[in-house]
Amino acid sequence: MHHLGHFHEEQEVRYDPRLFMRMLGYTRPYVPSLLGALAIVLLVTAVQLAQPYVLKIAIDDYILGPGSAQGLQTLGLFFLLFYCMAMVLHYLQFNLLMGTGQRIINDIRNDVFAHMQTLSIPFFDRNPVGRLVTRVTNDAETLNEMYTSFLINLFKDLFMLVGIVMIMLRMHVTLALLTFTIIPLVLLAVAIYRKKARQAYRELRRQLARINAVAAENIAGIRVIQAFLQEKRRGEVFMGINQDHYRASLRELQVFAVFRPAMDLFRSLALAMLLWFGMGPVIQGAIPFGVLFAFITYVDHFFRPLNDLSDKYNILQAAMASAERIFELLDEKAEIASPSEPVRLARVQGRVSFDHVWFAYRDEEWVLREVNFSVQPGETVAVIGPTGAGKSSLINLINRFYDVQRGAVSIDGHNVKSFDLEDLRHRVGVVQQDVFLFSGTIRENITLNRLTLSNQELETIARQANAFDFISRLPRQWETPVGERGASLSTGQRQLLAFARILAFQPSIFILDEATAHIDTYTEKLLQESLQQTIRGRTSFIIAHRLSTLRQAHRIFFIKDGRLTEIESFHQLAEDLQDYFGPGLQAKKN
Repeated sequence: MHHLGHFHEEQEVRYDPRLFMRMLGYTRPYVPSLLGALAIVLLVTAVQLAQPYVLKIAIDDYILGPGSAQGLQTLGLFFLLFYCMAMVLHYLQFNLLMGTGQRIINDIRNDVFAHMQTLSIPFFDRNPVGRLVTRVTNDAETLNEMYTSFLINLFKDLFMLVGIVMIMLRMHVTLALLTFTIIPLVLLAVAIYRKKARQAYRELRRQLARINAVAAENIAGIRVIQAFLQEKRRGEVFMGINQDHYRASLRELQVFAVFRPAMDLFRSLALAMLLWFGMGPVIQGAIPFGVLFAFITYVDHFFRPLNDLSDKYNILQAAMASAERIFELLDEKAEIASPSEPVRLARVQGRVSFDHVWFAYRDEEWVLREVNFSVQPGETVAVIGPTGAGKSSLINLINRFYDVQRGAVSIDGHNVKSFDLEDLRHRVGVVQQDVFLFSGTIRENITLNRLTLSNQELETIARQANAFDFISRLPRQWETPVGERGASLSTGQRQLLAFARILAFQPSIFILDEATAHIDTYTEKLLQESLQQTIRGRTSFIIAHRLSTLRQAHRIFFIKDGRLTEIESFHQLAEDLQDYFGPGLQAKKN
């Protein structure tokens, strides 16, 4: 199966019975509700079919026939009752069907979101965030229309058409067959519309995908656009793409604009044929006037579902496209998974070893080459090197964000692939350079809603991370909202919260990925003080560019071109960096 990252919005949509059956699979828990809705639809259809027949009886038996006025009044009450019944049944059907549809979509959204949480980091590297969010939101909502507007109404239309055919044949065979002569033209128009609509729909989706891509790119890059005065140029590019979308929309509307009048033309032609061939026998008394009146009404009912066919076809097209994308995502397998029989350790000492490790993100474009080293429990190791040398890649292998292609990474003598992923990542704590905070409170971002900690315990943790001072000054302290991605906090405050989060979970191994890269001198001093206490007795990996951070390391490794070498002393560190970066290093270092 091809990866989701290779899927394009403009891919041609075709009806796939297996995909349709898979969509129906989500209806199994709600079969009783759907059967109830279907039963109501049958009753509604029966009531609607009965109304013209009641009028036929009123005309032939009472208005033009020998029936009494009292009988006509009784029939009128029955007719009113039919309308009231139809109104009540429509209300029940709508509520039952819409409620069931929302429950089905709720299940689909839960499945998609839960499955995405299990997928590996390489999958998210390949797929833009916007595309994945669309699967959970827009695509799921598109399926809702299929379950509510298409599925049950399809049965209603079929019942209506079959019922009309049977009643017309029962009332008058000749008039019925005369009316049915228009059906081949209707089928031909439907076939032509289906072909043209598919082409127009495909082009419209392609242009819409271009608009989404360009809009997302420009919003993400708005700082660059404004800094380099590119607003007008980027606006012109978007206007051109938007114009293409406008033309594609017009082509789709033109197809629709031809189909609907064509159906109206065929309906008018059928009515004209009824009047042309039916009025003579009616005047001669061979056919009751009520029968002709009922035929005219039934013809109008016959073409209503055909007029709605274009809308239903668009719903089906959109649903099939959305279902294909959703199930493609649900079929995506996690590249990094827990073994069937994982190793369980009551206590992790923290001995980490890299044994002849080779790693690449793609094919054999090696980021790490023949990496060999071992870190003893409680040691603090610093890893330095130029941008893109493989520092972050090295530490991402410890908690299996990625897997090595050659060699092995082990903890306490066990390959990390032998651990349960949840157990492994519970033992390894990571503080990244770009700290991610959720749009919750200070408390929720420290505990991640997994831990139940008292204010006293939180205070102890925050003091260790040197975060208590700024938290205590916040308006609501622990319950203060941090905003989306921690927008209401400074970079240093977000870093301090990240350290508090690590301390709350008490992992055996710390990974600090350039955690002090964007912190001012005062905040860095606070972090250094908390780190001295926190990393004591725990295995720690530090990626940093500041020498003040590196001084806490027992050992320092320098990585260049994917190869790791150990530096014996700070004097050698200065010499090695001078050789690599040139004479300008001393100023940067100070």
